[in-house]
Amino acid sequence: MKVVLDTSVLISAIRSGSGASAEIIRLVALGKVTVLLDFKRVCEYRDVALRPQHITASGKTPEDVEAVISFLEAIETPVAIMVKYRPLCQDANDDMVMDVAINGHADAVVTNNVKDFAAAADRFGIPALIPGDFLDVLRKRGIVK
Repeated sequence: MKVVLDTSVLISAIRSGSGASAEIIRLVALGKVTVLLDFKRVCEYRDVALRPQHITASGKTPEDVEAVISFLEAIETPVAIMVKYRPLCQDANDDMVMDVAINGHADAVVTNNVKDFAAAADRFGIPALIPGDFLDVLRKRGIVK
């Protein structure tokens, strides 16, 4: 499945290695889920994940966090944003997520803020799912146990 991970999911995965977000990152590493990214998404990942409050809360070093982001960047499926439908969401950063999802033909947007994406995601037939619900979809499709 091709997905776009909202920054909130990456932050949750970095801050807690035992939650649904961390499991999604593990599935990406195993090649069971494909992450769609563009340059702006990677920049946002770095900008937010390397903030002191997230580093402190995670108990990781900035180098550890950078390693996770660099890994995602290395295995991503890059998306060129050819068409922008604006505005889509109340937050311009959420529009950037949807740009990648639409142009990359994503199967889902995984986010901790479903309500922020619901209208735009419905408009383009791309489900916006919280991490736990996304894992349920993967189980139902037999991608994971």
